[in-house]
Amino acid sequence: MDILLGNKTSFDLEYSPEILFPIERSAARKKNGINNTLFNGYDVWNSYEFSYLNDRGKPENRILRLIYPSDSQNIIESKSLKLYLGSFAMKRFTDESEVKSLIISDLSKAVVSDKLSIEFIKHDEINPVITKIENALLIDDIDVKIEKYDYDSSLLETENLPNEKETRVYSNMLRSLCPVTGQPDWATIYIEYVSDKKITELSLLKYIVSYRKHQDFHESCCEKIFSDIYNILNPSNICVMAFYTRRGGIDINPCRYYGKKQERFDFRFWRQ
Repeated sequence: MDILLGNKTSFDLEYSPEILFPIERSAARKKNGINNTLFNGYDVWNSYEFSYLNDRGKPENRILRLIYPSDSQNIIESKSLKLYLGSFAMKRFTDESEVKSLIISDLSKAVVSDKLSIEFIKHDEINPVITKIENALLIDDIDVKIEKYDYDSSLLETENLPNEKETRVYSNMLRSLCPVTGQPDWATIYIEYVSDKKITELSLLKYIVSYRKHQDFHESCCEKIFSDIYNILNPSNICVMAFYTRRGGIDINPCRYYGKKQERFDFRFWRQ
């Protein structure tokens, strides 16, 4: 099957696991020079348009949260996941656990991982609170002249610190392009690290903006940012999280970390 992104498709009313399109992580990592042994992590996909029929034929609507590790062999091409989840809309199930088991089975085979999990969130269980970004941690208001809009890791500059120190920053200015369709992907990026060096905020903002015309998948952009910061700082702890806005009813949120374990899946930012 050819990749579905950028191609005209129709929704199939029948359950269709064969529509899932796996993409090997190793190809993008090889192209980008990413050493995936440096980090752990996961990808969180939230689908806001998931529905199935109960045993009486009544629709059940859920937000579906999919979490799978960064060491899975594959990711899933996003449009194929949308169509796969859409194929549940006319399928009957006796209970919610049956739906979960089927999805976990199908997606575990597709990504080649036994550590995949899903959650169903009902309307009365949703946490409506948007994660507020402290102004002191947001670097977007820095007055800076921008001249590069193509990815450039050499923009990063550091300053030495007397001791190891934790640094936390956010930016809402991450924009990259889908490598298949060329359509823009928008994200809030969170960076946390402990090091005896610090990346200057001005250079970090320039670096983030340099992704503006860069074509890559969400996961690859997160891994490039992680790797560039790791390589320049040699930190004892680092976490990079990217929170992309939804497309086709699904948002994708990759996290890569080294050191302190990160397992928070409930963040929501203003554009999400």
